[in-house]
Amino acid sequence: MEQTYLRGDLYYADLEQGVGSEQNGHRPVVIIQNNVGNKYSPTVIVAAITAKVGVKAKLPTHYYINAEDGLEQPSIILLEQLRTIDKHRLENYIGQLSPKHIEGLNHALAISLDLINKINDALIMSLCPVCERHFRDTGSYRIYHLDPNQTEKDTCTYCNHRTGFDCVLIRRK
Repeated sequence: MEQTYLRGDLYYADLEQGVGSEQNGHRPVVIIQNNVGNKYSPTVIVAAITAKVGVKAKLPTHYYINAEDGLEQPSIILLEQLRTIDKHRLENYIGQLSPKHIEGLNHALAISLDLINKINDALIMSLCPVCERHFRDTGSYRIYHLDPNQTEKDTCTYCNHRTGFDCVLIRRK
């Protein structure tokens, strides 16, 4: 029976040798390619995953996930570390990302590929102080708090880990 690969599936993969900062070795990855490509192509597009949560610089292209969906510890999906690999490199199935995590992954992927090139008027999202700082540091957005008097914090839309306040992000021209 032929193996079915789906977008959002988590696998251990052998990424072999890397050069410089490229992720390498036997590590978890998430399939980001669409399901039609996954069905008919001998390759899949994946993003590397790291458990070095406290060590890696936090970038807008990173998506944090807790130890769930089969992962053994909190991890970061590195959406700037994309690779096309042969399906034979996918070794052990770990699990499947939830629809909520797929949505967050899509947002970080859109930032990585510069697909968010037009925000109609403004993008409103809850941002923790860490993620808000990272968006500011890119220089690509003007950011202000939607309600300066907001007292109840929401889960950060970006990292889905810490809590923050509703922010308005306006992309700079």
